[in-house]
Amino acid sequence: MSKGKKRLIILASLLFLSLAAMSYQRDGKPPSFFEVLSYPYYLLNEVTSEVSTTLSQARRTFEENKRLRRDMTQLLLERQKYREIIEENKRLKELLSLKEQDPRFMVAAEVIARGYDSLLNTVILDKGRRSGIEKGMAVVTTKGLVGKVYAVREDFSDVLLLKDVNFSAAVRLQNSRHEGILSGTGYGYCVLKYIPPEEAVAQGEVVVTSGLDGLFPPGLPVGVVGRVRKEKIEFFQYIEVVPFQSSGKLEEVVILK
Repeated sequence: MSKGKKRLIILASLLFLSLAAMSYQRDGKPPSFFEVLSYPYYLLNEVTSEVSTTLSQARRTFEENKRLRRDMTQLLLERQKYREIIEENKRLKELLSLKEQDPRFMVAAEVIARGYDSLLNTVILDKGRRSGIEKGMAVVTTKGLVGKVYAVREDFSDVLLLKDVNFSAAVRLQNSRHEGILSGTGYGYCVLKYIPPEEAVAQGEVVVTSGLDGLFPPGLPVGVVGRVRKEKIEFFQYIEVVPFQSSGKLEEVVILK
């Protein structure tokens, strides 16, 4: 018999005797041959059962965590939706309050898209000719002038915004009463033109429509004076006006007759 086989037989015998001793110590009775022989299978079954239970518990925990995360996500979405509804109702109430304050109130509309023409700063409204809207009508929010109706279709309208380079309106400074023309620059501000350098213009002064162009009703808030620059060689001052209503935050507007 080879040394390897002898070694294997010795190890098996030692294992058999160890298991027999463990079984004997457990209940004080000498184990039967069957008990000794089946003991390894008993241990294996115990280990397998514990592993199976652990895996099952881990699977249940994983599924529960997955469900809880899904429920949490749903709750967050519902909370956000609820908050959006509250904010929308607040904005609509403010817009509808204009109806009581201004007899020129025509219709409230929602901004549904930005304009398709990259050369124009426009937005698209969900109201059009069917709602009585006409080209040239003033578009406002509770903060002030937004722009004017640029094009009208049956159920949609395009609004040319204040900041567009093609936009202009007759305006005046609310305190000093100096009059000029407001023009868009294509950026987040407008410029007030044709104010002579000898006229005092204060930074922060409010600019409103004058109504002298026949396009916009007088007294609509437009913005506040920002930077003012006077040059000796210039005939007029350079005056920047920051609109009250940011075009990037438009959601609902009102069209005036």
